[in-house]
Amino acid sequence: MNTNKATEASSETSQQGSNTIAPNEKQDAPQGHHSVKEKAPETKSLSLDDLLDKHLAGPEYKTENHKGVDYNNVLENLPSDAKKLIQNLRSDYQRKTTDLSKKRKALEIRENSLLSTSKDKLREAMALPDDVDLYNPEGLKQYINAKAAEQLDSLLKPAREQLAKDTRIEQVRKFQAEHPDLDNYRDELAQLIREKGMQIEDAYYTIKGREHKSAMEKKNTEIETYKRAAKEAGFKVSVGTPTSKAKPKFNSAFEAYQWMKSQGKT
Repeated sequence: MNTNKATEASSETSQQGSNTIAPNEKQDAPQGHHSVKEKAPETKSLSLDDLLDKHLAGPEYKTENHKGVDYNNVLENLPSDAKKLIQNLRSDYQRKTTDLSKKRKALEIRENSLLSTSKDKLREAMALPDDVDLYNPEGLKQYINAKAAEQLDSLLKPAREQLAKDTRIEQVRKFQAEHPDLDNYRDELAQLIREKGMQIEDAYYTIKGREHKSAMEKKNTEIETYKRAAKEAGFKVSVGTPTSKAKPKFNSAFEAYQWMKSQGKT
């Protein structure tokens, strides 16, 4: 009887041991459940400001402007992550320059509006009637406002002059970009501007007009010379057939023209 109990206890202990998981052993996931994948750590995007503030070690970062670098070759051989980083920096730079351009344009519009509007209002304020009565409160107030407007106008004058100068420079640059051959007439342009007081646009079109006229006159002279040479060689200019024998004989009016040109008869 005791032997049977011992056998049953041993069997139960063995069965429990087979169901126990050792600490170093991995338990298989239950069927129907997927294992959870670890998320990749998120990386912060790098902007131009971050790059400027970033401390970079190495002799390459001690020189401000490197020379002799083959940029195309370097960029082509960069690893994929480096190319992505450069593209992010380019996008950040384009966004910043676009924002700055918009802000500068808006500021210029506000400045132009302020200066032009102030100029009209100041002129109106500075206009005093000849019979202003300084002993009258309204007349005295008008006089004070006029003097204040004169002072403000004198303060704004340099700003207006600088604005007009900058506007003119921008107009000239735009005109030069639209007419790349402008530099070919530098001396002639300078002469017309200096002697005639022309704007650069008017001087340019004057020179181009003269050039076109000269070319047309030269072309007309060539045509007249060609006709005369053909007639003297016995050719009809309209059809090109000979009306009389010519010495020497030519196969075309152009040959006759060339021969007479070589003889100095044109």
